[in-house]
Amino acid sequence: MMVDADDIDSDDDDSEDEDDLADVPDTREFTPLDLEGLQAMGIGGKAGGDEGYTLEDLQNMTMNNDEFNEEDDDEEEDEDDIDDIRIRDQDALILVAKAEEDFASLEINVFDTEYNNLYVHHDIPLPSFPLCLALGSVVGSYQKNENNGITAGNYVAIGSFEPGIEIWNLDVMNALEPTLVLGGMDTRGSEEEWMRMQMPLSTSANGGGKKKKKKNKKKGTAGGLREGSHTDAVMSLSWNTVHQQVLASGSADGTVKLWDCTHSTSGKKGDYIRPSATLTHHTDKVQSLAWHPSEGTLLATGGYDRRVCLADARSTDSQNVKTAKLRADCEAIAWDPHNQQYLTVASEDGVVQCWDVRKFGGDPVWSMIAHEYGGVSDISYNAHVPGMLLTCSIDKTVALWDTLNPSPKPTPCGSKDMNVGRLHSVSFYPSSPWLLACGGSGNEIAIWDVEGEDTIQKRFAGRTSGDVNVSTSNTEEEEPDFEEVMAAGDDQATTKALEGMNKSKKKKGKKGKKVHKRK
Repeated sequence: MMVDADDIDSDDDDSEDEDDLADVPDTREFTPLDLEGLQAMGIGGKAGGDEGYTLEDLQNMTMNNDEFNEEDDDEEEDEDDIDDIRIRDQDALILVAKAEEDFASLEINVFDTEYNNLYVHHDIPLPSFPLCLALGSVVGSYQKNENNGITAGNYVAIGSFEPGIEIWNLDVMNALEPTLVLGGMDTRGSEEEWMRMQMPLSTSANGGGKKKKKKNKKKGTAGGLREGSHTDAVMSLSWNTVHQQVLASGSADGTVKLWDCTHSTSGKKGDYIRPSATLTHHTDKVQSLAWHPSEGTLLATGGYDRRVCLADARSTDSQNVKTAKLRADCEAIAWDPHNQQYLTVASEDGVVQCWDVRKFGGDPVWSMIAHEYGGVSDISYNAHVPGMLLTCSIDKTVALWDTLNPSPKPTPCGSKDMNVGRLHSVSFYPSSPWLLACGGSGNEIAIWDVEGEDTIQKRFAGRTSGDVNVSTSNTEEEEPDFEEVMAAGDDQATTKALEGMNKSKKKKGKKGKKVHKRK
């Protein structure tokens, strides 16, 4: 294709004319900058002074220079980030263990009680589907400090389908690994085996030479379980409130193990925490555990062998265990915090029963059918309101009960469909008498503030001021010391302690019975 040279020159001339904007007048309008007026207000800087911005600063501002605004914006963003993660006094923390298809996590939710706002503060990915949680405050870590690795804080123990128990520090965001692992798989042997496979043969590196005959040694238990670990899923956990470093775990292998989370021992398989004791009084899966609120060696357990047991934590002898029979599998256990001699048990058939541990093994103090369809999945006592019991069920509802005058059974005080599917867990908020939360099969949580419920307030509001006479361990005559009796080494230590508790209660007469006579 041929092109005329004159055409090319003319095109270049046109383009140069178009690009030449020097003669084009500037028609933009600018608002004049009144520097004297700004100086009069102390903005532009006074003559001979350093107050306010200088004229050079103002000129830079008019030239769209953002140098002065960038630092302020960064500071505001940092403050906003800190404000998002700050926990305030009016915030309620809710731990939620979730499982979605092939992903499991632990969510730390914050509920702003002032504005009724619920959001996820941070979450922790979990390697296996969680089954139970327990809150604690004292553990030992792998990193040594001035206290030999013992640290105090906010920790959660998580039981899952794996035989190991992971303990995570809730005060650390974006944690990469748990603070502590109790039991579970022993990865030490597999790591040594991997390193051995990576090492080249010495004969090939040095050239010829006589091959040495290898001795037939036992291979390490790569991929095996740690010594003393559970051998099946961990279904229940309970942290001791008296001896705060002690954690109890119940498993599908039918055993109950006690762990001192601050004491590790050395062995053939390494230096890690081993269980202090293993209890074998159950013949099936152990579904529920609960330490006594004030007696640090008394542990209540419930299992799928349709038994609820009282065990002496200082003795592994199965004969030193008190037992009561159930008509169905045990689902949940709770001690009454205001009447600590009462142990309440919920079972799969929807029945909730309460025993006086001073007469444990006989007839219960009261029994009721809390939920006719689906059974009872969890129960919780209100730590601030005496006699206030909460139950939840697979029928998607929670129910409130008054156990202060259970003649012949507790009084129903209302129920509610929480609209989050089948309910598996329920709990009162420990820092508020009227706030409760529950978790359902829809991977959601629901919060119910019963302070606005007139019927519930009429029955329970007067009990929070302390005008109800509640028989607790702080009475005129001192209770027998469980630990002192059990430390004697008698096989019937638990029986004697319970009998002593029973005798001391009888001496108190009518004063200890007022709880069941006042409404």
